[in-house]
Amino acid sequence: MKRFGVVRCLATVAVASLTLTACGSTASSNGSDGAASGKKRTLGVSFDLLNAIRQAEKSSIQKAAEAAGYSVIFNVADQDAQKQASQIQDLIQTKKVDAVIVIAQDGQQIASSASLAKARNVPFLAIDRSVADQQNITFQITGDPVADGKAVAAEFIAAAKTTPLKVLELVGGLTDQNAIGRRDGFNAAVAGQPNITVVSQVPTDWNPTQALDGTSNALQKDPTINAIYVPSDFLLPSVQSALTAAGRLAPIGDPKHVFMVTIDGDQNGCKAMQAKTLDADIATPVDEFGKQAIAAVTTALGGRPVDPKTVQAKGLTLNQANFATTSSQVWGCAS
Repeated sequence: MKRFGVVRCLATVAVASLTLTACGSTASSNGSDGAASGKKRTLGVSFDLLNAIRQAEKSSIQKAAEAAGYSVIFNVADQDAQKQASQIQDLIQTKKVDAVIVIAQDGQQIASSASLAKARNVPFLAIDRSVADQQNITFQITGDPVADGKAVAAEFIAAAKTTPLKVLELVGGLTDQNAIGRRDGFNAAVAGQPNITVVSQVPTDWNPTQALDGTSNALQKDPTINAIYVPSDFLLPSVQSALTAAGRLAPIGDPKHVFMVTIDGDQNGCKAMQAKTLDADIATPVDEFGKQAIAAVTTALGGRPVDPKTVQAKGLTLNQANFATTSSQVWGCAS
């Protein structure tokens, strides 16, 4: 998403244990890392964009790579799938990196880059966003978007026990499985709930301007909206601006308060939690992405298969009830 020295929330992360060689110890004894081979290995990293969560993900990769003895070449595609493909081609063919780690701008179009990497025997790893071409990737670690959507729904269901909710639901970019999963998990969980009505769905394409305009229009059209589902903290400032303009940005306990839950756990989300204008945030396990990706690189460069090949890490629910004791585990609150 859109999509950092970081302390991360590993406490409740439900991640399948990887049987990978530890980056800094046994890898060096068998010559699979840069230090032991006499040649420092270089990793190429390509991100779709660079926002708060991407900064945290970048830092998690750099921290783990440094510990493993790798150097990193980092590129940003500025939300341009063709630019990302060109960058990855340059990393593989010109800079001759030893492995590639990507956050795909488009999970379908990234397939050609994965194919190129496989043809050149370069391990290709995806983090954060799932990619369509599972056959040609070496390893993938993402959040669990459906589970995260259901975790958001659980907060709405709990709140609706005392107050019926008329919900404005924002939807992220539909080329992103995170957006689709977060939408579908939420909708499946609230379906049939008598006190929850989704009165409007606003497509945003992960664009803050679209989120601002869509939220403003929805609030004007239906002033009875009293709850908003924001699928990423990346869009939270836009939603807050729309609420402020409508005279509706108010803390919990104020009659004007709009019940609101987001996903990611970035600095904006943590500040809103502290100000009590945000009711809950499902925090993404950013540090786990970098650590497991680098462990998988070490395994692959050592000539061993990476098992499991795909991992999903569930987010940590941060709400007003546990904020004081749990916020230190959330990357955006601790940074």
